[in-house]
Amino acid sequence: MKQLLILSVLVLLSVSSCSYSSDITGKWYGSIDMGGFNMRIIFDIKQSGYEYSATMQSPDQTKEEIPVTAVTCEKNKLTIRIDNIDFLYKGKVGKDGIIRGSFTQMGQTRELDLSHTEIASATHAQEPVPPFPYQAEDVTFENDEAGIRLAGTLTLPESADNVTAVVLISGSGPQNRNEEIVGHKPFLVLADYLTRQGIAVLRFDDRGVEKSQGDYGKATLADFATDVMAAVAWLKTRKEINRDKIGLIGHSEGGCIAFMLASQKIPAFIITLAGVGVTGPELLAMQRKAIFQASAIPDAYIDQFNAYMAEAQQVAVEAKSDYELREGITKIFTGAPVENQIEQAIQQLSSPEIVAFLQYDPKEYFKNIQCPVFALNGMRDLQVPSGENLSAILNGITANGNKNVRTKPYFHLNHLFQTAMTGLPDEYGAIEETFNEEALHDLSEWIKER
Repeated sequence: MKQLLILSVLVLLSVSSCSYSSDITGKWYGSIDMGGFNMRIIFDIKQSGYEYSATMQSPDQTKEEIPVTAVTCEKNKLTIRIDNIDFLYKGKVGKDGIIRGSFTQMGQTRELDLSHTEIASATHAQEPVPPFPYQAEDVTFENDEAGIRLAGTLTLPESADNVTAVVLISGSGPQNRNEEIVGHKPFLVLADYLTRQGIAVLRFDDRGVEKSQGDYGKATLADFATDVMAAVAWLKTRKEINRDKIGLIGHSEGGCIAFMLASQKIPAFIITLAGVGVTGPELLAMQRKAIFQASAIPDAYIDQFNAYMAEAQQVAVEAKSDYELREGITKIFTGAPVENQIEQAIQQLSSPEIVAFLQYDPKEYFKNIQCPVFALNGMRDLQVPSGENLSAILNGITANGNKNVRTKPYFHLNHLFQTAMTGLPDEYGAIEETFNEEALHDLSEWIKER
């Protein structure tokens, strides 16, 4: 559950006037004080005659540009509205070229000044740079079941012979081999660290991403599992790799796939990074509640929204066509306080990946997992809350007699295993750290003990 889905709406143009209209167009940069870090915001405003249109981007959260619902500028007062994320910005254009103002979202108000001066991103010092003390090889392998070729990078310790290897499995959403998100490359950092410790690592682009073939948008968890099976099968053909010591490291939803394959006795061991130990619907409800509470959203709104989403999720699982899905969700949300979330819910719940996740129940896999398991999670993870999920993993797998299960929570770490202030996804891109050193050390030592 790496990314929060922010859906766009059609741009509605408004006729307006502004004394400094020549200064309104173009890119405007600002940052929001999130209490310990600053999150960048970019507005790109365009003008055609007397009409304005715009997009908004939060590069520390996502590369997506969100169309603005309406832009007006009257008597040097700028207003920007984005209805489907409940966003309203109001600012005053100054003669010094600065727009001073604030925005309101879900009942919260924060200051946000804008200028034409670009704001630099946070530095990510952990990202490795060549030369490397190991071999790095771009590779391809076939998923014969899906009829696609997948591309990735294999890193091998120098003089590799009969080495232990791991396959990295990314979280939800289309990810490249580095699991790149808001400037961070956690799988690159992880692969570099492990290979320096004498462990071979295969990381690959998800199907349909960059150099891998296939259609991500039509794939389910079971489809992604066949991609990982193909990766393991290919590793077994490499003379440098010990065929009996190939493990899986799955992040978030990637942990679900690791559980699925471990129940089939495919890997020698598995590590889950923020792995999901509860059912899909339970996890999504936990996630929404944790993020909303950390954002100071009232509990009454959270409970109400979760109730509507629970109904909508059930419609998504049962719908036999896109028409049934749209009609069912529209009926649930129409007239409700969260009516402006209709299109967002439809787009999210029409994904085969999400529908499959809504049917995910790890208990059916836990009962058959006999290999060693190490589950790590950050206690400031708001996307996969640590307490409930680590307990479910430990209790679910040990119940079948497997005593080789270890779990470890990390007090200050978020969903990406960064040292965080709040754990909110808003922080991810603004934090310098890509992957906590203690967690890297722990998982490396655990693998070597195997």
